[in-house]
Amino acid sequence: MRYVIITLISLLLSFNNAQCEDLKETAHMKEAASEPDPDDSVYTDVEEPAYTETVIGETTMNGLRIKDCSITADYRPNPTGRRIPYLFASIRYPQVSGMEDKSIEKKVNKLLKNAATQSLDNRNADQTLRLFNDIVNHGLNTFWSGDNEYNMVYVGDKSISVGYEGMVYFGGAHPSSFHDYITINLLSGEMVPFTDYFSKEDVIKAIRSLRFEMIEGQYSPGGYKGDEPRITEGFVTAIKELEESSDSYMGNVYNFAIDDSFAYIRFPFDDSLNRYVILKFGLDALK
Repeated sequence: MRYVIITLISLLLSFNNAQCEDLKETAHMKEAASEPDPDDSVYTDVEEPAYTETVIGETTMNGLRIKDCSITADYRPNPTGRRIPYLFASIRYPQVSGMEDKSIEKKVNKLLKNAATQSLDNRNADQTLRLFNDIVNHGLNTFWSGDNEYNMVYVGDKSISVGYEGMVYFGGAHPSSFHDYITINLLSGEMVPFTDYFSKEDVIKAIRSLRFEMIEGQYSPGGYKGDEPRITEGFVTAIKELEESSDSYMGNVYNFAIDDSFAYIRFPFDDSLNRYVILKFGLDALK
């Protein structure tokens, strides 16, 4: 009889221990399930998409495949008027493919995308998209509206030049227009300044000799033509003051395009409608 009782007690203790282990395992599984995966975004399940990136089309120029890409965003929760928060974006930019060196191709594409967003708002692409997300999902109470187009000015064997043109409006009195360029070396994946082709002194000499065409910048109607001594010396001063920093292509010697016949140089100029001027030079004028 004593043996039966001892056996029953042993069985009860074993059953109780098994239940405790099951409870501990269940608790551990619940705890593990509640912990977020460190590789997952914190806002994956609660954020709504702030923008859309799409490929609109593709073309080939000089053997290089060029995708026509866009970033669009439209977030206007207040139905009447232009009340903040307000986000409207239509950003176009090219991306190249088919290059033998994929590391250089990646560098080129990053520059092309950043150039588009920097033209709009002096922010690179990552900063711009983070701003859009903050407006849509994190209560950033601001106004952002901008759109652009781009133009493949030149696609060569060793370099490409792209122009970006559009309008931005951040809730001030008037929208602002912009027109910028970037030239990229396809062998290195780096931005190229115009001083790699000709010097500032060459540009200044061509300006003072009136060997240029002003294609953007004057007041309209009326205003200057670009050949007045006061204006040409203003151009000279602006060229002299252009920075040579490669941190951005904005407002420095990197804001230019070049093809087989012409160079297009964009520089800040306060005495103009949009506070910049673009001059077109024949390459023979810059020798």
